[in-house]
Amino acid sequence: MNTIIPNMPQLIVQVWDWKATIEGRELLIGETRIDLENRYLSVKRPMCGLTERYMIDGPHRWRDFMTPVQILEEWCLANGIAVPEYSSDGRRAGVNDDMFSIEEFEKHGVNFDDKTVWGEPKERTALYILLEFGLIRDYVEKRLLTNPVMPGVPQGRILMWVDIFPFSEKPPEPMKVDEPVPVNQELRVIVYEVTDVETVTEIEPGPGIDKLNDLYCQGHFSGDSEVQVSELHRRAVKGDAMFNWRFIFNFSYAYLTRKVVIPGTIEDTYLDPIVTFQVRDSDPSVQPDAYGYVHLNLAYLPRGQPYKKWALMDMIPEYIEPPKGKDEVYDPDDQPLDRPPKITYLNLYKKKKTQGWWPLYRKQGDYLVKNGNIRMELEVMTKEQADKRPAGIGREEPNANPLIPPPIRTTTQFGGLQAKINTIIYILKSPNRWKFIGGLIGSLLGMVFGSLMFNAPSSILASITG
Repeated sequence: MNTIIPNMPQLIVQVWDWKATIEGRELLIGETRIDLENRYLSVKRPMCGLTERYMIDGPHRWRDFMTPVQILEEWCLANGIAVPEYSSDGRRAGVNDDMFSIEEFEKHGVNFDDKTVWGEPKERTALYILLEFGLIRDYVEKRLLTNPVMPGVPQGRILMWVDIFPFSEKPPEPMKVDEPVPVNQELRVIVYEVTDVETVTEIEPGPGIDKLNDLYCQGHFSGDSEVQVSELHRRAVKGDAMFNWRFIFNFSYAYLTRKVVIPGTIEDTYLDPIVTFQVRDSDPSVQPDAYGYVHLNLAYLPRGQPYKKWALMDMIPEYIEPPKGKDEVYDPDDQPLDRPPKITYLNLYKKKKTQGWWPLYRKQGDYLVKNGNIRMELEVMTKEQADKRPAGIGREEPNANPLIPPPIRTTTQFGGLQAKINTIIYILKSPNRWKFIGGLIGSLLGMVFGSLMFNAPSSILASITG
């Protein structure tokens, strides 16, 4: 757009409601006002921000109508400084009794040898000097939107930038600002195990008898029409189940909006990148609903905890602590014996990979109550990266990246030798194996000592009587 300074020095950017406009109504959301004259005459030259590097090709190519050498000479004259003097190769320059060398700013010179991308050394040196002198760098403004009907009340923020070029010079080509193309992504989630899930049985077991349930894990990603399920852990004891199962979800992701894009015939649908995992009973007549579930937003993901006792409900952003009093809702996290040092969040699209423990929870009235823990590993990658590192669903071939071994499960059926061997292997690999071994050694020593004490009197009597 064109303007004349100082006759029309103000730029007004307004945001309107698109749906109301289609319906024939005019609904202004907010506006922001920018003083163009102030920017055009400023000593720091914010009329067009300086890029970090001087490039003549590519998405970050130089877009000002003046070159860095011209800008530096103009700035020096305006501030009463002698015009800079350059070396014959343009890699060094002296300004105001200071010497600048291009090697100070380009540590790896071999990266700047492509003359189709990088400008002349003299121009690059001048740009680095301008940046050292504090001229305005290339930036995106985050401006407040206000509405004249409600002055002083923020109506949101707008991200934008403004370039100002005089008519006397030929302005550069407008920068392409096409909407970013969604990137095809693949999410891989390995569910290793769930623990401490409070389950129900059709017939309540007697005292001293553990609950046994056939459990499986179910996964779903935003926009998917189908859910994925793991294999069944039969006769899981006390809500502890081992799966070692890989879930794979494919989707398109828009980095600018941090949304999952679902293509449509008329318009696309944008959803939050949320993955959901549920622990269910294989018999719907016993428990039709999930015992516990967890919703994880990949763009705002609570960092997994290294210990399951640290997987508290405070990690869940939508968690509201149940009220205390006469109608108190029981929550296992009310008085935890040990808490994590700090609960932090991450963007999985930047972190790429994470693992740990997260809480499982269920709805009890109007509140979320913890019901178990789940240990997982989450990794997101582009489709091209996924093709280079293939992996199968579950433990199917190719079982790689990483290799998932079959789970070692406890069993309550001792009819075969394999079941006994599996149970012994599970005990030996358990974190409490040393307690078990110590108890076994203590029992053996107790039996030996008891046998000696039982046989000692008869041996002594036999020696006396001859």
